[in-house]
Amino acid sequence: MNDIAQFTWIDWTIVALYVAVAITVGLIARGRVNTISDFLVAGRQVRYHLGIATLVATELGLITMMYFSEQGFKFGFSAFIIGIIWTAAYYLVGKTGFVIDRIRTMEILTITEYFERRYSKGVRVLGAALLTVAGVLSLGVFLKLGAVFIVHFMNLPETSLHLTMSASVVIVVAYTILGGMLSVALTDFVQFVVLSVSMVVTTVLVVTQHGGFDFFAKVATLYGEKGLDPLIQPEYGLSFIAYWSIFAVSGCILWQPVVQRVFAVHSPELNRSIFKTTSIMFLGRAFFPIIWGIGAALYYGVSVEATAGMPMFLAEILPVGILGLLAAGMFAAMMSTDSGYILAWSSIIVQDLISPFRKVPFSNSERLLWSRGTILVIGGLMLVFGIWYEVKETAFRYLLDVTTVYYAGGFAVLVSGLYWKRATTAGAYGAFALGSLLPLVFVVEDMILQSRGVSSQGYVAQMLPPNVRGMLSFILGFVGMGLGSFISPGIQRQSSEKDTK
Repeated sequence: MNDIAQFTWIDWTIVALYVAVAITVGLIARGRVNTISDFLVAGRQVRYHLGIATLVATELGLITMMYFSEQGFKFGFSAFIIGIIWTAAYYLVGKTGFVIDRIRTMEILTITEYFERRYSKGVRVLGAALLTVAGVLSLGVFLKLGAVFIVHFMNLPETSLHLTMSASVVIVVAYTILGGMLSVALTDFVQFVVLSVSMVVTTVLVVTQHGGFDFFAKVATLYGEKGLDPLIQPEYGLSFIAYWSIFAVSGCILWQPVVQRVFAVHSPELNRSIFKTTSIMFLGRAFFPIIWGIGAALYYGVSVEATAGMPMFLAEILPVGILGLLAAGMFAAMMSTDSGYILAWSSIIVQDLISPFRKVPFSNSERLLWSRGTILVIGGLMLVFGIWYEVKETAFRYLLDVTTVYYAGGFAVLVSGLYWKRATTAGAYGAFALGSLLPLVFVVEDMILQSRGVSSQGYVAQMLPPNVRGMLSFILGFVGMGLGSFISPGIQRQSSEKDTK
């Protein structure tokens, strides 16, 4: 093994230029933000090419690179099943217009705003609360894994991890506050270009490092059949395929950072085209970092810590210039995803948790002020949670658990509201309550154990395997919707003709 390459002035210049461009974009975008619609959904004027770039960039974050490479490092080519199903989900939604056609025509700003239109203010608030919990719990891990990459890739002292996290939060929060969705969308486009080039070049170098086509033979030797077939890999199997399939579709239509792009696109028809094109690009979103993770395992052996393996490996094999290009791309990925997510949760908190309880509606200037204020608060929570919380399993598994807190009930509430006229407010409460039960108890129990210094798994984790727990949560969401709607049909709140057509 070679000594880890040191960043030269060329590499540092490339990274510094990107940061300067991002901040400049934020300053320029600030002058074009006049209303809350400009801030949250870019005035609904995003067109085809920018729509593709911003959707891919938002879901192609540094956290994505890290958890996919971690999956590849631990489970080999079997991890490709994640990207295949995710691609199929996006294509299905784009081909059929499932949900996205209807919600785009409503001119709403958040997905949870629909819950009040169809059900009640209480359902909207409950859905927003669960979505905020899922989002904020995710963000702390985003920040930590992003900092882990920067520290190991740039060969910084591990003692600088917390300082790196703090600096990242300051930069991301600053330019998100400046320009909102407009600055996020524009920097997404820059990220899309920079990261696409650097990912392809890096992947070629990784495969070349292991002898070109010999790379595939080495994978079979290292991982055996379980590294080639997801059906016999214990981490995956049929139960994972079922769980991940419904989870992936839910992510297309429920996850506010994604849906916020749906609302920002100029017309419903454009959304279909954007989703179908994006689905193909999402193959690379999974495959490239999985190959990097596998390359790291072949290079170091599987005994090395999986999360740090990929950035350490790339730092050793990439030449000067490519180091800086990939660092800029990864930093762009972190900024784009983190800023998009912070903006999404800010919009949920202001629009769905604060605004419904005000007797006097917000003015435009007040909404902008509150949105920017909540961005600051979320940034602080990211930093505190990122420093304190330690993920016991893989980052991918952790994110599945915390996101299912909202998805399992939200999927039943949204789909039933749009496509089933008998769905009622009581059914919506039942869906959220039953759907969130298992993942919420698991997450809370895990946090309590960590606060007590206990490293072992809790009762829920031991009782139900993660794939079974996840799939059961989605089933319980629909059970709650069905039971609530049949038991109390008299309190059904009929949707408007516009909502149900």
